[in-house]
Amino acid sequence: MDEEILEEFLDRSVRIHFAPGMIGPGLAPHVEGKLYDYSPTGILLEEADGSLDYIPLSSIRLVQIKPKPGLWERLTGSA
Repeated sequence: MDEEILEEFLDRSVRIHFAPGMIGPGLAPHVEGKLYDYSPTGILLEEADGSLDYIPLSSIRLVQIKPKPGLWERLTGSA
């Protein structure tokens, strides 16, 4: 992975989908939060309560980066 590819997406909302081998019974197939930081070995995700989750790259299948809200959404606070 290019080490700087995620730099422009720090502090953006993301959804991380786990690799099939990392999902067990009763566990969610994905997690959502804010991209806090990253390294060549993993991603730090900030949850809504402010806690940080470290997710190793080996357990990630897909990272979805949510678009920035448009001007109207920012002005009105709507999604």
